[in-house]
Amino acid sequence: MATLTRFSATDPVRRVASHLGTPLGRNGYALVFSSVTTSALGALYWTLAARGYPPEVVGRNAAMIAAMTFLAGISQLNLMSALVRFVPGAGRATTALVVVAYALATAVAGLASLLFLAGPTGWGSGLEFLRASPLFGLWFTTATIGWCIFVLQDSVLTGLRQAVWVPVENTLFALTKLALLVAMARSWPDFGIFASWTAALAASVVPTNLLLFGRLIPKHVRESHGRTARLVPREIVTFVSGDYVGALCWLAATTLLPVIVSDAAGPAPVAYFYLPWQIALLLLAISPNMGASLIVEAATDQSMLRLGARRVLAHSALLVVPAAATVAVGAPYLLSVFGPDYAVEGTPLLRLLALAALPNLVTSLSVSTARAQRRISAVVLVLALLCALTLGLSYVLVRTHGITGVGIAWLVSQSTVAAIAWLAQLRPLGAARSPGDAARLAL
Repeated sequence: MATLTRFSATDPVRRVASHLGTPLGRNGYALVFSSVTTSALGALYWTLAARGYPPEVVGRNAAMIAAMTFLAGISQLNLMSALVRFVPGAGRATTALVVVAYALATAVAGLASLLFLAGPTGWGSGLEFLRASPLFGLWFTTATIGWCIFVLQDSVLTGLRQAVWVPVENTLFALTKLALLVAMARSWPDFGIFASWTAALAASVVPTNLLLFGRLIPKHVRESHGRTARLVPREIVTFVSGDYVGALCWLAATTLLPVIVSDAAGPAPVAYFYLPWQIALLLLAISPNMGASLIVEAATDQSMLRLGARRVLAHSALLVVPAAATVAVGAPYLLSVFGPDYAVEGTPLLRLLALAALPNLVTSLSVSTARAQRRISAVVLVLALLCALTLGLSYVLVRTHGITGVGIAWLVSQSTVAAIAWLAQLRPLGAARSPGDAARLAL
């Protein structure tokens, strides 16, 4: 009876509660909670968009958002990983580090947007209007810069061990975006979706950075007791430049898929693809969010990396496995909220994407562990292989299987890379180094 009691249904709850008492768990679950909350609000957002705008308009605006986030991802130079890695120990250099990161991302985002607008007109179906008007071009450029800061500020909060603020500012963005979507449905029926996204950025970026520079960074500096970290520029550049290649591969694999669908099938199928993809991104975000907390803690204590990595995998699986099963079974019911056509077209795709979240647990943990150890070549190899397989298979299969082909490509790619990453990097984590490790893992 004692054994049965020990493994009661309350054990998962007890484990989570215990994990929340540590910085690793508190920051990790705060980031996961942010993803869950904003994704739930995002589902409501896209439900209203699907019911308030024609599929062609939804698809066109989705392609615009994908282009914006892709360019912003290129432009932030993977400084988000550098901020997570170096802010914890930056001391009095924290403000300078954050300001330089913001300035670099802003400059590159402006240049990247201008090059995109001046580039070939065939890039992305339905985006030609951005080049036709200087006002549209300025709007798109400003939005891309704003999205860079929006992404980087989350990394600053995480690096400061203040990730509890991330769900606050992301929820503010999501709610503002929802209100603007409804308000613009009649006044701006062609571009209300993109406008609501970009206008809502100011509601998050401005107050968040006032909080960062007015309160949280000064507090971090005080708690460092006047220490100034020895931030070697060459060391940071080496970390950023190598990891940037890997980050670009992940960015391409996740943001170019709507563009591939758009070029192959037109704007309407993009809408049927984009909404299942947004649901899948929630499942894909859980493990990286836990991994970001692991990187922060290992930045100042490499000795906890082994045990921390195993905890991250266990707690990520505790969330992802039941969520993926629920999405796979309930796919037609989830998508029917957007409309019957979305359920018919998107159910096979969503089920495949939900299944792919399981091998992604391993893929994501391998990347987080390598970043914590500064083994950037391993990060690049994993993400480059995933990108090549995903985009290559998607390009072929979307032409033979429609949007379901992208789901097949994503599942095959994640499974292949996860198997390689497990055998090459993570397999040693399966055995505790000492009885003390095994006992602490049970907490």
